[in-house]
This record gives sequence, structure tokens and C-alpha cells, in this order.
Amino acid sequence: MKLHVKTASACLLAGIMLSTSLGTVYASAATDDTASQEETTTTTTTNKQQVINRLYYKNGVLQSDYTGWKKINGKIYYFKKGKAVKGWKYLKSYSGGSTKYKYRFKPNGVLVTNLFNYKGKYNKWIQKPMTIEVNLTTHNLTFYLYDQKKKKYCIPAKTVICSTSRYKNGTRIRAGQKGRLEKTSARRWFIYKKANPWRYYQYGVHIKGSDSWFHSTLYTTTDPTKLISPNHYNGYNYLGTDQTTSCIRMQAVNAKLIYDIATKTNPKARVWVNIFRSKDKGPFGKVTLDDTTGKLPGNTKIDPTDPKYTKKKY
Repeated sequence: MKLHVKTASACLLAGIMLSTSLGTVYASAATDDTASQEETTTTTTTNKQQVINRLYYKNGVLQSDYTGWKKINGKIYYFKKGKAVKGWKYLKSYSGGSTKYKYRFKPNGVLVTNLFNYKGKYNKWIQKPMTIEVNLTTHNLTFYLYDQKKKKYCIPAKTVICSTSRYKNGTRIRAGQKGRLEKTSARRWFIYKKANPWRYYQYGVHIKGSDSWFHSTLYTTTDPTKLISPNHYNGYNYLGTDQTTSCIRMQAVNAKLIYDIATKTNPKARVWVNIFRSKDKGPFGKVTLDDTTGKLPGNTKIDPTDPKYTKKKY
């Protein structure tokens, strides 16, 4: 009898070792009733690092003493004594520093870096009190939601890439004024008529207290299939640079997000806009074009993030 037990145990151990060496462990239990298929996936692997049922392994050894942030296979986790946290957590910034944010983690421990797309509750999140912060140094724009408990805007909802002015003070809030979305200014197409030829951008919203607008990258006319060549100096491939006169250019999906915030929420609910320079990479780290679509071929005519033409979530 003892011989059979040992043999069975040896077979089980061999099976586990083989599965682990291949970087695949299968988990059957769903984390909660609302978890999506993505959220119940419990294993990722990169360079002998694994997350199995929210536990952090390195070279097959459980890292029970590890506490901190870790990015594995493109997904971000926060571990406490080797176990990934889940739900809402107040933590110091992923990119370093002492600033604390209220982060949302999926049931499998993966950090939510886009609350607007989380669990299909886009219309819920755009209704929340928020502020928009534009960092001219990193060319990143971050949406922060208001935390009732802490009484401040400390819930990072999404960070996106943007382009800002090529002039030192081109993108700014005027002295003595406080920037905010001018919701009544929102327009489906923003046409800049001072240029020859005119310039066309999707989803324009003016920032009150400044000369700047939020909008998409450049088109040759009011047709979302007429994107100017991405290699043009005003084109898509130059997102993340000092590119504009004063405005803030973004991918179509993010320009539409601001447009929806301006047009689908209470017009009296103010959305503050802060523009500054800082080396701080923000709550999710610096976002670059490579983190989303990468550069586009020169003959591309549609912004690949445009929700009208893609079901992929950006």
C-alpha cells in the first residue's frame, strides 16, 4: 500500500514539475461571479517568473518575502509577501516616489490601467468627478477620479500619450486662471482655419483659461478615413513629442473620451485641467506609442484606435 502512495505522489510531482517547466499551470476556480475570462487567467510567465493563483514564483521558488511592484509578461502586479493584492488598494506610485494612489486590481491581481474600459462601465466612470493632468515633460495625460474617502483626486483611471506645443509656453494655463474643460465648446470636428490649408481634427474640446484644445491627430478633411500620412510632421507617428502650436493632440480613442466627458456628463460638473512639467512618470509609468499601436505605415488612413473602426480596447 505504501508503495502505491509513493508511486502516485511521484507521478503527481513529476506532472507538476513538467507543467511548471513549460510555463503553464491550469486553474479551474473562477474568482467571482463577475470576473471575465481574462480575469480568471492566473498564470503568466516571463524569464522564469510566474504568477500562479496570485502567488509570485521565480525559478520555480515561491517569493514569499517579496513585497512591491512587479511587471510580468506586460501585466503589472503588487505583491505582499509574495501574493498579488486584488480589489482597491492605496499604494505608493508604481513609477516610484512617495505619492500614494488608490489603485484597482482585478480578481487575478492584475492592475487595471484603464478604468473606463473595466467591466463595460464606461458611462459610469465618465460621470465621476475627475481632473485631467497634462505632463509636458513626459507627454502623458492622466485622468484622476475623486476619492470620497481621501477627499482628493487620487484614483488614476488612465494614462495616455499626447503631443504638446513646440513653444516653451505654448501649452499652458494663463496666469491667475484655473484650467477646466469648457464643455460647451465640444465639437465633433475641430477645424483650425488660420492655417492654409485648413486643418481638421476629431473631437475638439477647449480648455478654459488657455489657448489650447484637446483633439485627435490631423486629417485632410472631415472624414475619419482621411488621416494625414502618419509620417507627416503633424502626423500620428509624432505623438509624444513637442509638435503643436498650443493644442494637445491624442489618439482618436482618447480624444473621444474627453469629448464624451464633455458632452455626456452634467454640464455644470467641472473637470479641472492641470498643465505642468515634471520628470515624475506618473501612477502607471510613462506611456509611449510603443505601448499602444506603435508607429503606423505611411499610407495608413484610419487611426487604429478609433472606436468607430475597431473593437479593440485602447
